[in-house]
Amino acid sequence: MRIGLVRHFPVQEAWPSGWVTSDDLQQWRERYDAAHVQIGPIDVRAVAWQRCFSSDLKRASVTAQSAHSGTILQTPLLREVETMPFATGQLRLPLWGWRWVFRLAWLTGHKSQRPARDDLHRRVRAMADLLESEPVDTLAVSHAGIMHYLRKELLHRGFQGPGFRLAEHARLYVFERVTKQP
Repeated sequence: MRIGLVRHFPVQEAWPSGWVTSDDLQQWRERYDAAHVQIGPIDVRAVAWQRCFSSDLKRASVTAQSAHSGTILQTPLLREVETMPFATGQLRLPLWGWRWVFRLAWLTGHKSQRPARDDLHRRVRAMADLLESEPVDTLAVSHAGIMHYLRKELLHRGFQGPGFRLAEHARLYVFERVTKQP
């Protein structure tokens, strides 16, 4: 049984630049979620994938259609990691500053991010259960953040696969269950 993880094609929405507010980031996120993708080459043919799951966001479903010719099961379980806005008024930070603020709040369990963090962990466990529900080769097309956590969950469940810090767009990462020899 193999599980293939693929990050969606690149999105045609530039990252925010300059100093932005928390509200600016939320508006950018909405534009990013609605933006078109740059369709390009994707090679997942090394395996005859029997099932395919995709995030229900447009960028992932378009990628899944390019990667898999069969039925694609869309699910919100594979949606990107959500962050909740901070009530910081007009505080402006560069994007890298906001990333550190969100990461610190996420890791420390700050009350502003705790519901999103807990929901993510619930979704990752549920998706891993779904991937394991049938012992067939399964492709899952999603987003970089969720792939990071799903990889960790698969490793915890006895799969082996490649490591990555930030998953590359349209690249296949294959995980296989390790069987112990007697």
